Amino acid sequence: MDLKKIINKYSKLTYNADNYCVGGGLNRNKFASRRHEEAKEDEGKLTFGKACQLFHKATGKDLEFVKSIIKYAVPNMEWHHAGLLPKQFGGGMKKTYFINASEIVDIAKNWNKYVEMYEIAEVEKRDTENYKKTLTENKQEFLNTHARYISRAVEKPSMFYETDREMNGKYGWFRSYGKSYNLPEYYSGYQFDNIEVYEEFFNKFIK
Repeated sequence: MDLKKIINKYSKLTYNADNYCVGGGLNRNKFASRRHEEAKEDEGKLTFGKACQLFHKATGKDLEFVKSIIKYAVPNMEWHHAGLLPKQFGGGMKKTYFINASEIVDIAKNWNKYVEMYEIAEVEKRDTENYKKTLTENKQEFLNTHARYISRAVEKPSMFYETDREMNGKYGWFRSYGKSYNLPEYYSGYQFDNIEVYEEFFNKFIK
């Protein structure tokens, strides 16, 4: 089924836009919510997995790429509880995500547009990540060159860039941010000797 056939098929289908009227709780015979079972039986909805397979076959694109496009096009999918998560993944109930007919038609009609927008967003994301990485590296290089590292000072020095604040408790050292225990705090970070260099650091990296 190509994109035109998807548009033709799903533009004719209706779906329950608000299945909260079904009521909460689990289905009597399955470990799944009643809303999940109602959505699953709705001919105007597909699970996220089935929608991915549909567009994977229609476009010939890599399945992981298709998943990314659908998530980009529908960032807030309908979802319902069904099944159990393994303990290694936190336990509790799983979530099953659904795409409705209107969303399917929208993705099919605007597939190329979504692909283009997604790829632009990914480039911008990579550029931002690279900028942050470079900034972090430059910041550390500046500190290494112009300041000296001080570990667990009892009092915070002057012209000091703090990187950590700790307490030494019964079970050892722990970060003390947001804590109010009756224990002394120790400061770690970088001390500058030159006020001009200190101000330059904050103007460059801590704005």
